[in-house]
Amino acid sequence: MNNDLIADKAVAYFNDGFLCSESVLMALAEAYGIDSPHVPSIATAFGSGLSQTNGPCGALSGGILALSLLHGRNKEKQDYAQLYKNVALLQKIFNEKFASTACTQLLGFSMADSDASEKFTKNECKKNTCNHCVRYVVEEVQHILSSQKA
Repeated sequence: MNNDLIADKAVAYFNDGFLCSESVLMALAEAYGIDSPHVPSIATAFGSGLSQTNGPCGALSGGILALSLLHGRNKEKQDYAQLYKNVALLQKIFNEKFASTACTQLLGFSMADSDASEKFTKNECKKNTCNHCVRYVVEEVQHILSSQKA
């Protein structure tokens, strides 16, 4: 599956009602042949700026979870230095693209605000901000991983 199709699938999941973090992780897991009913649920708490705590963008968190799923450790003595470098790179390029990694800064309000749902809808955040973040993260995770296959 090519990068555009994977990104399209992530955006479709997000627009169909999955959280940004879940959508990114699901699309990337599927692209790499990982089929588990736990894939969306493991990312749920990372949506809406880390469960509405003004944390990082959920799409970015989903990308980090995907990197860890694909290249994390299964044994205590396995090396994780490259994974940490990849996470740092993803955060860096995301920040360069969007001028922040924080959900609150990207949206202009906190998802913990009592009127967050109204603001999200009124400002068309899904269309104007979040879909771009979801797409960008999926594309960049694919780019990071494909550049290391050589």
